[in-house]
Amino acid sequence: MTDPQDPYGYNPFSYDPLGRVPLDPPPVQPPIFTAPPLPPYHPPVNPFATLSLVFAFVFAPAGAILGHLGLAQIRRTGELGRNRAVVGLVLSYSFITMTILALITWATLAGSGSDRIAAPPATTSTGPPPPTVAPETAATLLPGVGDLKKITGDENLEAGQTWDHPSRSNREGTIDRPECWGSIGPGSPDAYDVDAISSYRAQAFTDTRSLLSSVGVIQAVAVFHDAPAAQSQLAKVLDGWHQCGGSTVNVTIPSGQTIPFSLSAPADAGNGVTTMDVEHKGIRVHSVRATAAKANVFIDLYLSYSGKSDGEGPRQAAVGVANYILGKIPG
Repeated sequence: MTDPQDPYGYNPFSYDPLGRVPLDPPPVQPPIFTAPPLPPYHPPVNPFATLSLVFAFVFAPAGAILGHLGLAQIRRTGELGRNRAVVGLVLSYSFITMTILALITWATLAGSGSDRIAAPPATTSTGPPPPTVAPETAATLLPGVGDLKKITGDENLEAGQTWDHPSRSNREGTIDRPECWGSIGPGSPDAYDVDAISSYRAQAFTDTRSLLSSVGVIQAVAVFHDAPAAQSQLAKVLDGWHQCGGSTVNVTIPSGQTIPFSLSAPADAGNGVTTMDVEHKGIRVHSVRATAAKANVFIDLYLSYSGKSDGEGPRQAAVGVANYILGKIPG
């Protein structure tokens, strides 16, 4: 191409007086491309190792299996995650062990609990505690004179002395078998666990208008702290009745006269009531003792009929009074 400044092709910078032809400049080479260095190779994390750690908290047996699979693959492939697999295995087996121990403990306790249910002690109850009677309401459990007239069939009964603790008068004299005081009459302190009583109420009713046909009633209730104490009191009295029942005991009154008492064997009258006949030999008085316990209340009764040839009337009356009191006790 002709340079517009030199139409004849003369270029003073390219002239060579020796006539040499100027050399062409060396060709320009394109820059060499250098690839960036590759990042260092990191093996992948084994997925079973990660899953083992997760399933240790979700389902421990699966976590243990996944942990073993992960370790096996890591040994073959060189993948990462061995520590995760080991931790997953440790946690999984720890949770499995704790679960097994908990099941063994539960089974042991359940077995011992079923044994207790199969043969519970006499005073054990799996339900709510039985209702109890407040000590200050003891007197309300006893029938009044109107109810006693209906039960005994004696319209001439009159209320007499009351007691607020078990006692025995010195006028009663002595007995040849002291363990039988609780069989002869109610309220004998010899037959009571006095310290366990919360409150006590006893009252006497008599009809002395006819010496040939009179009725006497002594009714007593003792309120204890709880039902087991009342049952223990009942067992103590009945034990004395069984020792003395079927025998004759002699009471010597202060005047020196000895009165024999013939005691029958205790008899079950139903509804938890036990009776025992007491014969006053020579004076034609037939008496009946009756006792029972319900909730935290112990019942102690004595009914006597003079002029009766048998104890059927007194026995029915004694059972009637006992059932009246039992009906007033909640539960």
